[in-house]
Amino acid sequence: MKNDHQTKEAGRIVDVTREINAPVEAVWKALTDAKELERWFPLHASVQPGEAVELSWGDKVDWRMEIEEERDLSYLRLGYGQEHHSIVSPEPRRLAVEFFLEAKQGKTMLRIVHAGFGGGRNWDDMYDGVRRGWDTESLSLKHYLEHHAGKDRLVALARRKSKKSHEEIWNILVNGRLSAGEENYVYTTPLGEEYAGSLVYLNPPQDLCGTIPALNNAMFRLMLDRYAPDADIVVWAWIGAYDVPAEQIREIEKKWQAQLDALI
Repeated sequence: MKNDHQTKEAGRIVDVTREINAPVEAVWKALTDAKELERWFPLHASVQPGEAVELSWGDKVDWRMEIEEERDLSYLRLGYGQEHHSIVSPEPRRLAVEFFLEAKQGKTMLRIVHAGFGGGRNWDDMYDGVRRGWDTESLSLKHYLEHHAGKDRLVALARRKSKKSHEEIWNILVNGRLSAGEENYVYTTPLGEEYAGSLVYLNPPQDLCGTIPALNNAMFRLMLDRYAPDADIVVWAWIGAYDVPAEQIREIEKKWQAQLDALI
């Protein structure tokens, strides 16, 4: 009989499947080409074919993964070691994320499997962040390929660290401001503006994600992340937009940053 720790260890797998209305060639390129990666995933990407993928979101949030195996248009495995999780454990573990692609009548079934996490409580926040991350990032990929394929993305990104709890921050930024149904949402932001569109992902008190049709069908994300036990929470307010003037995106970023600084 397995003890609780062993059971928890065995269950530390992120497994997400998305149907994407795009050909498998487009999905494969979005996973393996640096410019395409920047159009839905990190702020900056670098790909050394057959060797490694490097991703960065700024502020020392970087991710380097070695390309362990790839089968054109069908399978990609990226692995990484202890330098990524030393903040939660000195144990030399090897983690990996796998992408399985299947073409279906012009569409693509994409399955993402991320495994190797430790079972101790010190891994909880990292595992939770990766799980929620792939939930939303896979939807970001779907949104990009189905609505803005081939377009460069401009990002307004404001972030702020806080010693407050998830619930306290959520109450400040979201409670009383959000009306959400199964498919749509209306959010009155701390900027005094209204975002209304399709609800992509809602996971209180950590995640709100939806489209902004008024901003050329941009994607808005509000995320509350903690990367290690007892660490400060990082609040991310993020808008990924396409075919929108850069000056407008920079102004949105400044406004969000000022509000997070004032409120959090």
